[in-house]
Amino acid sequence: MEIIVGGPSTKRVPFRASRALAPGERRRPRRGALRSLGVCALSNTSFLAALALAVGTVLLACGCADSVSGSSDSKAATAETRIRELIEVLTPLDETVTSDISDQRFLRGQELLSELREGGRDVGLAALRALGTGDHRVIDIERGLLDVASHAAPQDSLPLLESLVTQYGPSLALRTEAVMLLAETSPERAIEILEPIVARSRSSQTLPPGEFLVKSWVIACEKTGRSPVKELASVATDLFQEEAARIRATKELGHHTEPLATQALQAILIESTGDGYIRRMAVQGLRRTLPRESACALFQRIAEREADMNFAKFLADTLEEHCAP
Repeated sequence: MEIIVGGPSTKRVPFRASRALAPGERRRPRRGALRSLGVCALSNTSFLAALALAVGTVLLACGCADSVSGSSDSKAATAETRIRELIEVLTPLDETVTSDISDQRFLRGQELLSELREGGRDVGLAALRALGTGDHRVIDIERGLLDVASHAAPQDSLPLLESLVTQYGPSLALRTEAVMLLAETSPERAIEILEPIVARSRSSQTLPPGEFLVKSWVIACEKTGRSPVKELASVATDLFQEEAARIRATKELGHHTEPLATQALQAILIESTGDGYIRRMAVQGLRRTLPRESACALFQRIAEREADMNFAKFLADTLEEHCAP
């Protein structure tokens, strides 16, 4: 006999009859049982504690049946219905369906996400409850529920987002989603969490990818009116940073006219690492932020000493396009 556990992609697991237990004996979990059930990604204690706190907040917010009005009951029921619809829309279709059906489902999912983000706290709490049930382990569903909860009930979702960003355990895709949502919905708290880690060359813990840490940092700074340049300059000029993080930071520096941003881009332009792509990003940023005469003089000096023939050709094209009289 066999039973099916998990989502559509989960393997069939043989069902084995268990022996009877002696009085007072406790059954030890079979090795790999949690992994077979597809819950290993969510087994981190800190994450589960944060999720329990978030769901507990939901239950306290809802109250008991005797203390809520009929109107509140109706709103909660409506919210639950909308969240169930979201889960259904985000559930992967069979691989045999035609592209028009899958496209229609995708567009409906995006439309519903947009609606539910503005659905109010009842909808956000319903999303948190659904996320806490553990009845699904499809990453698209988890990300969608977290998205709705974070936008519709940001304060209730904050402990969960913090845990996902900082604690190892849940899937990296969900943690990456969390760091973006934290910056969008709780930017002040995102600044506090990200400031000590965004420009760190080597981390002692597993974190979301550096590229998304940088992107989230910029979002949080824009929402709070804080300049992101100091940290961006540190990331962009640090050869020990992930390449994707350096590229993202360099692109972002090209939108700022602060002296430190210009200095960082100039340092990248003359670095001898052989990374032509990031140097091209520096050229584009300097074209955007420096006065034309200053930028052209700088490009000309670099071109006269450039050893990389491909980059020399790029500088020549830039001078012809941007600096020709």
